[in-house]
Amino acid sequence: MSVLVLGGTGFIGGPTVARLLADGVETAVGHHGARTVPAGAASVVLDRRDPAAVLAAVKDLGVDTVIDLIAYTQADTLPLLDALSGRVARCVLVSSVDVYRNYEGLHRKGRPTPIWDRLAEDAPLRDSRFPYRLAKPRAASDPQAWMDDYDKIPLEEAARAAGGLESTILRLPMVFGPGDRQRRFSWAIRPMAQGRPRLVIPHPWASWRATFGYVDDVAAGIALAATHPRAGGETYNLGRSNTPTNIAWAASFAEHLNWPGEVQLAHPDVARGALAKAVSGLDLSYPLFVDNAKIRRQLGYCEVTDFDEALARTVADEMSR
Repeated sequence: MSVLVLGGTGFIGGPTVARLLADGVETAVGHHGARTVPAGAASVVLDRRDPAAVLAAVKDLGVDTVIDLIAYTQADTLPLLDALSGRVARCVLVSSVDVYRNYEGLHRKGRPTPIWDRLAEDAPLRDSRFPYRLAKPRAASDPQAWMDDYDKIPLEEAARAAGGLESTILRLPMVFGPGDRQRRFSWAIRPMAQGRPRLVIPHPWASWRATFGYVDDVAAGIALAATHPRAGGETYNLGRSNTPTNIAWAASFAEHLNWPGEVQLAHPDVARGALAKAVSGLDLSYPLFVDNAKIRRQLGYCEVTDFDEALARTVADEMSR
């Protein structure tokens, strides 16, 4: 088997390539040339938005599986799917749990009835589209202009409809660990590591639940789905099987850091700081935790990183910034 990874030098891509190589899979990385490719992988400088360039790499390397980690819009993904049809055996499309209807309510894009059960792969999807589109379109010169056209739902639909190849769709959770630009646990790690006596968090946020995944564990799931013979044509949720509340996450970091301070809950109207500001626009009556039993049952997936080690690496990365 030979795999081409598009986006294989990024936060999730690097660990995915490393996992494929560790599993003995012949691996190539398509990239713009600005980053270092993991040792052992073939380096292919190309523009993912150019289907002909990707197809040329597929032919030159004899690739039979393409992992697309950077499929964001229809404009840059549908032509690529068309080009790969009949040329590769499998395309792995990396999607997100933001396709689910609860995400629509969470970000106040609608008011669906909240689903409190775990969201399995057949759970209702968003009725609205383009979750990050603004009321006033971004200027073409804005580096974030592409987000107006971001949506994983039509990309999933196109991947399933593509002829001449098997599509595997992976819905990723909120991913944390070294390299996480969103610094998902900075709100807990930094005050504790700095020895502050208390951590104040808004009380709705404290009890909110969402599925997270450590980056190396998520990468292992992607690599497994790309290479397992049973994964073709399937859609899988990824992420940790347990889904703690945010206050439980705080307790895990406090124990890991041996932090003796106190967590205090504040009413959202009086809460202060970056965390309070970040969550003020969310409707936290919508949880975002998924059922990922399917990939565990069908493919034998399990985490590859000890939880304490994942916490240690995440803390070290946060404090190095």
